[in-house]
Amino acid sequence: MSSLKQTTQSEKRILVCLSSSTSNAKVIHAAANITEAYQGTLIALFVETPAYAQSSDDDKKRLRSNMNLAEKLGARVDTVIGEDVPYQIAEYARLSDISCVVIGQTNTVGGLFRKKKSLTDRLVAYAPDLDYFIIPDYGTKVFFAKKTKNKKNGGTLRNCAIFLAALGLCTLVGLLFSNLGFTDANIIMVYLLGLLVVSMFTTHRAFSLVWAITSVLLFDLLFTTPRFTFYAYGTGYPVTFVVMFAAAFIISTLAIRLKQNASQSAKAAQRMSVVLDTDRQLAKAKAPDEIFSVLAAQLSQLLKRSLVIYPSDGESLLNPNFYPTADDTVPYRADREKEAVDWAFRQHKRAGATTEAYPQTDYLYYSLRIQERVYGVVGVAVHGSPLDASEQSVLASVVGECSLALENARNAREKEESILLAENERLRANLLRAVSHDLRTPLTSIMGNADNLITSGETLDPATRAQVYHDIYNDAQWLTGMVENLLSASRMNEGKLNLNITTELMDDLIGEAVRHLGKRLDAFVFEWRKPDQLLFVRADARLIVQVILNLLDNAMKYTQPGSHIWIRTGKENGEVRVCVEDDGPGIPDDQKPHIFDLFYTSGNPAGDSRRGLGVGLALCQSILKAHDGRIWVTDRIPRGVCFEFALPEEEVTVHE
Repeated sequence: MSSLKQTTQSEKRILVCLSSSTSNAKVIHAAANITEAYQGTLIALFVETPAYAQSSDDDKKRLRSNMNLAEKLGARVDTVIGEDVPYQIAEYARLSDISCVVIGQTNTVGGLFRKKKSLTDRLVAYAPDLDYFIIPDYGTKVFFAKKTKNKKNGGTLRNCAIFLAALGLCTLVGLLFSNLGFTDANIIMVYLLGLLVVSMFTTHRAFSLVWAITSVLLFDLLFTTPRFTFYAYGTGYPVTFVVMFAAAFIISTLAIRLKQNASQSAKAAQRMSVVLDTDRQLAKAKAPDEIFSVLAAQLSQLLKRSLVIYPSDGESLLNPNFYPTADDTVPYRADREKEAVDWAFRQHKRAGATTEAYPQTDYLYYSLRIQERVYGVVGVAVHGSPLDASEQSVLASVVGECSLALENARNAREKEESILLAENERLRANLLRAVSHDLRTPLTSIMGNADNLITSGETLDPATRAQVYHDIYNDAQWLTGMVENLLSASRMNEGKLNLNITTELMDDLIGEAVRHLGKRLDAFVFEWRKPDQLLFVRADARLIVQVILNLLDNAMKYTQPGSHIWIRTGKENGEVRVCVEDDGPGIPDDQKPHIFDLFYTSGNPAGDSRRGLGVGLALCQSILKAHDGRIWVTDRIPRGVCFEFALPEEEVTVHE
């Protein structure tokens, strides 16, 4: 089975007991520190007793505060209901695979728990195989661990000791009552009281049943006439014996049933906690592999059985992932289980052990499906020990939640793909519309001017002919710049733009851009404000010149001829900053968040009746990000706009 992936879980699970005690916050902090040291999982448990309803508002407020503190420190908070607090804690710890318990040590069980001494001792007696960290309710923060060995006969010896001690004490009290002249009813009540003690503090029903029989025999032997025999002269004693035995049997049954209900309550709380925890973890999981990991972890914790998960690609099942438990030594036989797995996948139903479909297999299989779409198959080891009804119910709930999470993840992926496809389609449509509209104007001008030169060029005076040549050149230059921007943007988005980084003087880069524009700037009042010091940057000179060209071209495009255009440089916070300003109409506030988007164009009319393709500013932003720089836009007072970009300054030592 080389294709099977095996995982093991050795994470420590640490339980901290919650109460409304003023010292409980210290216990919670200590538990968080212990959990961090063990790199484990912290679980906070509160046992709600009937006394909770009568507790004061301050106690309830303190309890809520302690619960919030536990959650803030990363604990999962659970609540169980019962009267016997240590028993409830022990049952929950057993069902939840708890390895350590952190509890506060006080003279009494504070807060909402009943005031009984030695709660810690009773808890240790119920669960002797756990590690205990006891936090004192006084002094400094001291930890000490108490670990008891798990002796196989320890529980039986303890039960026998309780039984014999209670029986001897009740018999002594009964003899005392008899000597004092008390009636038989008082003695019977003493034995019934002893029965309650035995039922509460022993862990097996047999002790309660033996008590019922033994107490009747002792009463007959010691307190009926003739004494020290099993004969009774009184005609009513047989009825008394029957009633006494029946009462003892009923009381023991009720006490045992109460403990069973407490166990079921702890089990139900633990399973509900697993389901809720599954929902929380599935809400964070995005990919199918993460969802399958959550499913395996939660079912392993819930059922304590080996699992196998077959993911699906939609058409067929993939290689299985195997999650064995430590005590499962039966190997997974994929060949034997294959037919049951395939049947569950095709029929979308349960198959395998305990079902009518392939019952001879070792695993019970559920399909992970939503309607007719199946995302995989999960199998739970049975090995002759079928799941009970509650386990199957919770298993079906967890499988359903994971199926829904897989469906949501698929829908999210499809939605993202649809959004990406729609965005690409929108960009393509914008590009085609921009190309067809914005490139048509200069091409039409070039064709018209060229036609004039062909048909009547000899009749034009030299000045007019020179103007026509100039117009053709400007239109061609504009087209060249636009195509260059498109190609650069494409290379930038594909990650194919290689940077040739060198140390450059910013004034040289600006001067190159201004020379490139040539006479186009003559139509505007242009001013270049140079700094006193030399400003150096490490950059690709060609790309930064293109950024400056785009910003200057943008200023000329959206202002009327004769407007002012400024370019100024400076240094601030280790950055070289360049600002291109104009006194044009400016940019509305609602358009500013979008002006660096690809193919977005402002609604302001262009000075030369041309629109841009919406590529230049997006390209500037991409180039500057590649240089660890940035670009932004602000309003110029009283009117106009300022595009400013910054690059990290390069320190250069000049040798004179």
